Order: sequence, then C-alpha cells, then structure tokens
Amino acid sequence: MISRFSRAVFFMFVTGVAMLAISIKPVSAACTINVFVENVGDHRIWVRNEFIGGKGTAVRGGVGWRALSVGNWRPSGIPDSRGGPFFGLNKGQRVGDGYDTALACNVRRQFQVEFRCDGGPNDNARFVRYYPAVDAWTPQSGTDIVNIQLGNKCN
Repeated sequence: MISRFSRAVFFMFVTGVAMLAISIKPVSAACTINVFVENVGDHRIWVRNEFIGGKGTAVRGGVGWRALSVGNWRPSGIPDSRGGPFFGLNKGQRVGDGYDTALACNVRRQFQVEFRCDGGPNDNARFVRYYPAVDAWTPQSGTDIVNIQLGNKCN
C-alpha cells in the first residue's frame, strides 16, 4: 500500500511536470527567407558569396554569423570569371534566392553583405552593408523577404 506521503510527492511531481510542459512555448520550425540584393549604384559591383574570418555575406540570429551560402542561398548574378567567391550585379540588377534558416523563423536577424566596386571613383573599394542597419535587427516575426540595396557607395 502506498503511503499518503508517497502519494502527495507523486501528485506534486506530476503537477510540476504538467505545469512545466504548459509553460514551454513551442519553437516554430525552420523556414526559408527570400533574400534579394540589388545594385542601386551607377557601376557594376561584385558581391562576396562566402563568409570567412568575419568578412563576406552572412546572417546572424540567436548565434554567431552564418554564411548565407550554407543555407543554400545561390543567387544567379554574373559569374566570377576568375572562379572566385563573387558574383556580379550590373546597374539596376536585382537577384535573390531562398535562404533556409537553421533556427526557427521567429528569431531576430541581421544580414551582412560585402561587395566590391567595379568602376567609378571608388573602383575596387570594398564595402559592407548591414540589413536592416549596423546596429539594428529584423523584427522577431514576419521577416520572410529581405531586400538589400548595394552599390551607391561606388558612385
């Protein structure tokens, strides 16, 4: 026969587990964010489609920076004739692809894109653009399309 004390402890344990299960918020599944880059400058630009040593094109959410290419982001810009990690965008050109998140959709994110000017007064200069800004993050939910404008620093 089970004692009253044992029954009370068992009841408190079951109640505690049930309350814990109710308090845990469900984590939404990973998702795809459509990330576009657009050249709004007057000259061709070359976008780095990799992330090494803090440089390149990447996203960060709840953890450190992660290359967009790791999430299958493969926009169809002008191929790098040297076989490098860049793709080109002519004036006014916009390309994009889906980025498959590693984390849940409802995570605030920041995007970083590195690009190089091809012509103009800043020929061969490299710049980094943060989206939404260097000190800002996307909203926690509802960010499924990202449009990043580049190239105006090349003018």
